[in-house]
Amino acid sequence: MRYVPTNFLKTGHKLASDLIFNQNRIMLRRGVPLTDGLIKRIEVLGFQGLYVDDRISKGIYVSDVISESLKMKTTNELRTFFNNAQSNNKTKAKQQLKTFKKLVKNIVDEVLYDPQVMVNIIDLRTYDDYTYSHSLNVAVLSVVMGTVLGMNRNTLGELAMGALMHDTGKMFVDKAVLNKPERLTPEEFEEMKRHSELGFDYLCENFDIPEASINTALYHHEQYDGKGYPSGMAGEDIHIYSRIVCVADVYDALTSDRPYRKAVLPSDAIEYIMSGYNTMFDPDVVKALTKKVAPYPVGTCVKLSSGQTAIVVKNSEETSLRPVVKMIEDEKLTNKVLDLARDRDALSITIQEIVNL
Repeated sequence: MRYVPTNFLKTGHKLASDLIFNQNRIMLRRGVPLTDGLIKRIEVLGFQGLYVDDRISKGIYVSDVISESLKMKTTNELRTFFNNAQSNNKTKAKQQLKTFKKLVKNIVDEVLYDPQVMVNIIDLRTYDDYTYSHSLNVAVLSVVMGTVLGMNRNTLGELAMGALMHDTGKMFVDKAVLNKPERLTPEEFEEMKRHSELGFDYLCENFDIPEASINTALYHHEQYDGKGYPSGMAGEDIHIYSRIVCVADVYDALTSDRPYRKAVLPSDAIEYIMSGYNTMFDPDVVKALTKKVAPYPVGTCVKLSSGQTAIVVKNSEETSLRPVVKMIEDEKLTNKVLDLARDRDALSITIQEIVNL
């Protein structure tokens, strides 16, 4: 299967995975052929793109870091958690803690099940799903990076808990500011910045979880060079959980459609984060991200400097910028495979751009 942006979907494309919408209800089942009407509906609902099964992607499979069932359970719990926070229902919020601890354990277990797995999949979501999917994605990305940094199971669990709750304070920010489609005024930005302290205060009052996990809500916008907020801490004075969540938060935000801008490609998001190496971001955390998150996810169609078109079929930690590709000719998949990192006749070939077929 391969990922196709919504504006490149064609009548007859078959869904390669279930399409989930609105509180994790299945909107369309895997294998359903798309019609003009369905494509228009998908556009209206705000999906960035879909995974399709076609002749170009024959034999290509994309595996996610955690299972779809765990994603659905966790996003449903996050939806309830944030709604309880927004309505100040402290009793129900506290009752959720046991469930969260179980979900965190499952997230860590699934990530550790295959320590070699890379983040290849592009998340499918709409604007309405952002708050919940973002929190889950930040948790998964954080745990994945934590494994590269040598964290043990217990530490990964604390990291995941803090990452899941890092944006709790946004429930207490004026929604007109939170969802504003234009650039925030200086006054509005100051209001937005309060979410880190508001989330920290709420979690301190209501949850018996490790201090370092709670502090992630407060300090995930601190920057390695000391130019972040709310305290202007720098370097290793910032707890490692917050340094990791900072990178995961930015990566996932960049690769998501927001009211004020469209999502950027994974390769462009990684380039941005690499540009903040040792300034905005901890260099060790940046290295961990580039090892585990594929700039060109499996199923991505690319144009090579040789003039050929190809589809990415494999990524590895050591050579994520130079994946294994299979050549496409006349919009048909061939049997010719090229390892851009290891094949001698490919060493001068580079990926020029991502294309849509």
